[in-house]
Amino acid sequence: MDDFSRLARIVRQQWWALMVPALVLMATAIVPIAQAPERFAVSQTILLTNRAPMNDTGDTLAYDFPAISRSARYRQAVADVVGNETTVAVITAALDVRNQDRAVTFTVTGVRPEGLLAIRNAAVAVLARDGTLLWGNTSGQTTVNIAPLDQQDDPVRVSVWRDRIASLFLRAMAGALVGLLVITFRGRKGEEAHAHE
Repeated sequence: MDDFSRLARIVRQQWWALMVPALVLMATAIVPIAQAPERFAVSQTILLTNRAPMNDTGDTLAYDFPAISRSARYRQAVADVVGNETTVAVITAALDVRNQDRAVTFTVTGVRPEGLLAIRNAAVAVLARDGTLLWGNTSGQTTVNIAPLDQQDDPVRVSVWRDRIASLFLRAMAGALVGLLVITFRGRKGEEAHAHE
């Protein structure tokens, strides 16, 4: 407990040694974020249920689909539907799929609003077309029920700061930790020098 009290006293006296590295590390992330180009997004949320004679429920299908949507096979199928020489790399950079219960949300982001809607529509179309084949079901009926819940067709601006807050916080904490290590090291060196006198 005595060591903790001593450390707390040193930190109170040298608080700047925590703040400076925290601010420096945060600044290294702020500059690229501030220089990042404006981004736009379109999205669609669907309710996903199963017609096929499988043991999977709609919850299971929706839970598995984000992982399936990251597969090279699915992204290639989406690129093929979009056409216009769209590559899998473009789909990978733009498409994000998340689930909540039986609902699946497709979000497509990019620096240019043109083409985002085509990618989103293709992503939903491949799911509707291939159904439970995407889950590996080859036993006949593969159709899935897709019920639209919500969609954003007009590209909206995406805040680059919102997605980077966690990164900024972690950088600040790492900087403060470096400062704490420096304070601790300097405090011990000072105590050792004082003990030798």
